[in-house]
Amino acid sequence: MSVEIYVDAVLACMDLVGRAGASGFEIGFIRDDVPIEEAGWYALATYRGTRIMTGEHRSPSTAAMALAERLLRGAACRCGKLVALSDDASGCRWQLMGKEWKPSCEAPSIPVGGERGDYSAITAAYREHVGGER
Repeated sequence: MSVEIYVDAVLACMDLVGRAGASGFEIGFIRDDVPIEEAGWYALATYRGTRIMTGEHRSPSTAAMALAERLLRGAACRCGKLVALSDDASGCRWQLMGKEWKPSCEAPSIPVGGERGDYSAITAAYREHVGGER
């Protein structure tokens, strides 16, 4: 049995990880010499000393989708609202559109000073731009 890989989902996750300030992104598998759907695919984002990872998925694209959802769930959008991943949730609705995750708002991106993956710099830039305690 062969697993079809949704390449746009992997590219969109890579883009999202970068836009969220990560210093690294990786997709891989933990088991060799098994069918692709049994390889235990994972997706990993690295933020200066912190790793956010999803694992044991049946394909690279399902691992990437799980990581994107994990990064977006509970996150604050650049417009100041919480990210919503479904129409029935309140907040700024984000959707996978082609090779990119896009918000429903038109708020501009937030420039961040400091080194890539520096959570303190990201938090400070967000507070300055939007306000609040995020």
